[in-house]
Amino acid sequence: MENKKILLNGLQEMLSATFAGAEQHLVHATINEHNGFPKLAKRMRSEFEEEISDAKFLMNRILDLGGTPNTEHQSLPIYSDVTQQLEQELEEQLFALKRLEELITLAENDGVTRMAFEDFLKDEALHTRWLKQQMDLLNKVGTANYLTAQI
Repeated sequence: MENKKILLNGLQEMLSATFAGAEQHLVHATINEHNGFPKLAKRMRSEFEEEISDAKFLMNRILDLGGTPNTEHQSLPIYSDVTQQLEQELEEQLFALKRLEELITLAENDGVTRMAFEDFLKDEALHTRWLKQQMDLLNKVGTANYLTAQI
């Protein structure tokens, strides 16, 4: 029973983080679209849609385990500056990777939840790699050239 409570807390934590990330992606996508960077906006909107899909799964898993999903979440910083957006998101991703590894260990007796956390970890690792690549590009070609490629 204690393990179930720990799992529900972990799932809720992921749900809250997912809602916060979805909101941040949506706002940054809208800002970037408004500023004339449709390629970057499209990528961020895609991340938003993936987060919403993940939130649906997490809510269902919480319900499956007898819990009640809570949609309260922290507010994440919003930036107009693309470099700040990407830096902040990378910082959040690195934290998420570490936390997901911990949650996978906690879910060792629940194969469904463990598999879901492992899938989330793979997705987050891919997104982290993309963010690192974008930061590297920004450093190599400069902000103006990077943003030109996002038009």
